[in-house]
Amino acid sequence: MDTINVHPEGGDSASQISTKSPVSDKKTADIEIEAVDSNDFQDISDEKLIVPEENDIFIDPRLKDYPIPLVAKTVDLHNDPTEPILTFRFWFCSTFWVVIGCGISSFYYFKPYYMNLTSYAVQLLSWGMGTLMAAYLPKRVFNTFGYKWSLNPGPWNAKEHALVVVAYWGSCYTAYGLGPLSAMELYYGRKMNPGWGILFLITTQMIGYGFAGLFRDILVRPPNIYYPGVLPNVSLFNAMHKNPAVTKKSLKFFAIVACCAFCYEWFPSVIFPLLSSIPLVCYFGHGNWKAYLMGSGYYGFGILDISLDWNYVAFWSPLYTPLWANANQFIGAMLACWLIYPLLYFSNTLNALNFKAMGSGTYDSTGSSYNISRILNSDYTLNQEAMDAYSPPYWSASYALQFFFGFAASTGAMVYAALWYGMPAYHGMRDAFRNRRSNYDDPYLKLMEVSPRVPHWWYGLLLLICSGLAIGQLYGGEMQLPWWGFILISIISCIFTFPNGILWGVANMQVGMQFLSEVIAGALFPGKPLGVLTCMVYGRQILEQNLNLISDYKFGFYMKIPETEMFIGQVYGTLLGPFINYGMMSKSKAFVSRNTLTYFPSLGFIINSEGPKLTGAVASQAWNAVKTRNYYSLSVIWGVLGPKVFFGEGSIGRSKRDSIQH
Repeated sequence: MDTINVHPEGGDSASQISTKSPVSDKKTADIEIEAVDSNDFQDISDEKLIVPEENDIFIDPRLKDYPIPLVAKTVDLHNDPTEPILTFRFWFCSTFWVVIGCGISSFYYFKPYYMNLTSYAVQLLSWGMGTLMAAYLPKRVFNTFGYKWSLNPGPWNAKEHALVVVAYWGSCYTAYGLGPLSAMELYYGRKMNPGWGILFLITTQMIGYGFAGLFRDILVRPPNIYYPGVLPNVSLFNAMHKNPAVTKKSLKFFAIVACCAFCYEWFPSVIFPLLSSIPLVCYFGHGNWKAYLMGSGYYGFGILDISLDWNYVAFWSPLYTPLWANANQFIGAMLACWLIYPLLYFSNTLNALNFKAMGSGTYDSTGSSYNISRILNSDYTLNQEAMDAYSPPYWSASYALQFFFGFAASTGAMVYAALWYGMPAYHGMRDAFRNRRSNYDDPYLKLMEVSPRVPHWWYGLLLLICSGLAIGQLYGGEMQLPWWGFILISIISCIFTFPNGILWGVANMQVGMQFLSEVIAGALFPGKPLGVLTCMVYGRQILEQNLNLISDYKFGFYMKIPETEMFIGQVYGTLLGPFINYGMMSKSKAFVSRNTLTYFPSLGFIINSEGPKLTGAVASQAWNAVKTRNYYSLSVIWGVLGPKVFFGEGSIGRSKRDSIQH
């Protein structure tokens, strides 16, 4: 390992630094010594720049006591604040990939199988696109009202590249709100005005960003809350943009692994699908139905079911999720699926043998799928006499216990966060409102102090505007959700941001608001299926988007991107998504004929032309809106039937609870 003097007493510094550009190193040194006038920054402003050998496992000496060694190994302390970020290349690449990625995910939302363009693919493809733009775009400088800008301000740098991915993260998955909108049109016959529909998608996506300002000081700044899920992207950016002499080994290893993975995945996917699931108990059972049920991972409890398909193994994110977190989750799943569920099933607790062992649907008394249409009036209200004549709804024992585990996990996460992180969070939030912030003696935070933060009023204004638009949309779009219900579910989501943020920041997992939002919405708005759907979406999405921006801020810290640019990039990408989501769902344009839709279904649109296939009224292998149907089922279960049917006195849920207790 070589130690190089950044400030030589004489001679040309370029001749003494061979592994980094002299301009880049000079800017880093200037930041460390001149640009930041702070006593706390002396630890960063070391005059020795350490350049590791290619084969070294290297940790910067200034990070040797960092609380998270994985971060110290992955994230360096180099920063050049003069690098352009909000460039023409960023705006073009981010817009292009958000439109492509969001269009793909929205299109396949209505398919029987789901596909999307991953952020890693966008990271690789935008790397090539940005490099080509830097090589061939004209470098002429334009002067627009005194503002100078260029199509090509210099080399394609890691910061603008990373911000493209951040913008893509804002809309890479289909918005939750698309489910209720499509369910309203397909099942309830409600064709919402496009303006109200797009506004619904925008507000569900953006309100969480307004709440993020409350949590950035307690969920972003502490170094021990490090968000392991963003580190693979940081590592890949380092390999792409650092000096090739230093990252050659990393890029070579990446290429080898990518080629091997591409070749191997043909075996479990096409050539030898048995590798995806090797049910040992089924083989040893020699056709016994109990052995089949115990060992099958598809239809049963999956005991000793081994998978050699990386698509299944990667579900646990084992390469960067802490071992203790994965072990905890695996042990919990093993106890539930291998012990508790089989005991309940084979003891026939509450007629469990009548239903699928691991079914997540709703059943009638015969074990068939529950026919919701048989218990509804023409106005989608409950026909009690018809339900009494038909059957009350039933759940499998395993699915009913998921609600118990979901409520227990939510409570446990809140208690864990309060006991272990409550006092530091209180001090952090108190200091933030007093405009005092601790740097936690964190070298990365000290390095970012040269960049201004987003003012608190930005978040407050965004929250105020989006909340006002949301309330207006609720009444204009006739969503059956009153203003007080919207405010209440927003506050609940905000409260649960803290425990979920802690879990995501240290364990790379969340509890979420799925079960809570369903039960709360059903209890508050019985008989209003659209109101229940709307409440559920706001409850889930506010929490999700809040945490998305918070974790992206941590990613921005690691990539040395100022908070202002991060905020702009994330909001821009998120604002593009709803227009694409709604466009993919909406009716076709006047010039698109029926024949065109047959050959080019991505032009127009889907609900207007393929509605009967989406609902299942017409059999189709190409179209099947499973997620939309799930939202419709949830609206009936929690909005028409309501929690009383499942958890009230004399209900099947109350009976299951009493049986488990005894």
